[in-house]
Amino acid sequence: MTKRRLLPFFWGMIMSAVLGVTVHAAQVHILCYHTFLAKPTIDTDFSIAEFDGHITTLESKGYRFRTFAEMRAGKVTGDRNVLLVIDDGNRSAYDAYETVLKPRKITALFAIYPGVISTRKFAMTWDQLRDLKANGNEFASHGYFHEFLNQKLKDSRPADFDKEAVLSKQILERELQVPIDIYVYPFGICTVEGKELLKASGYRYAMTIRSKVTQVPLPQNPNPLQLPRTMMTRATAKSSIGAL
Repeated sequence: MTKRRLLPFFWGMIMSAVLGVTVHAAQVHILCYHTFLAKPTIDTDFSIAEFDGHITTLESKGYRFRTFAEMRAGKVTGDRNVLLVIDDGNRSAYDAYETVLKPRKITALFAIYPGVISTRKFAMTWDQLRDLKANGNEFASHGYFHEFLNQKLKDSRPADFDKEAVLSKQILERELQVPIDIYVYPFGICTVEGKELLKASGYRYAMTIRSKVTQVPLPQNPNPLQLPRTMMTRATAKSSIGAL
């Protein structure tokens, strides 16, 4: 980590030690979405209208929508901050962005597993992802085929284990022309062997699923490869937003 990125963190420590002032880290609530197909039988799915309602409620509560770049640079203050992360690359996520987020000039971090992009009907195309990039959205790897980074996969199919972190990163960087150093664990499953692979593959941050807040500056979190996120489901969305 560069001195420039560490500056906000160390400045807070100096203020606390020298002046006797308690300096609190900023907080960001990372909210995890998946699809926007209006299928009430799928717990992680919402209609675009429902998603619009979530964003409207957060705006009415005074929450600011942040980017991971702002978090990385320590350019976040206060505790009413939200980072939207949309997993999987479903085509409906592009529609939700165009309808709900783009008119508000809100961006999201899209967690993509490239094994399905432009090859499956349910998934976005590379051109759609490039359009999202042109509008300021960010990207993370979500594996190559959305598999668990666990000991079972490592032992039974070691080449596929490596592919989840290494090949996914290579393809996303090649197709989108952006550095990829964020990994989003499929199903939020984080393992020791998975973290070791991510470190060796050049990832600096990873996100799991735990309903806690992320601290900014990022070095204040216990482990940058286990940043928490809140899973948005039909069963919990109302209470999760209500608790903010």
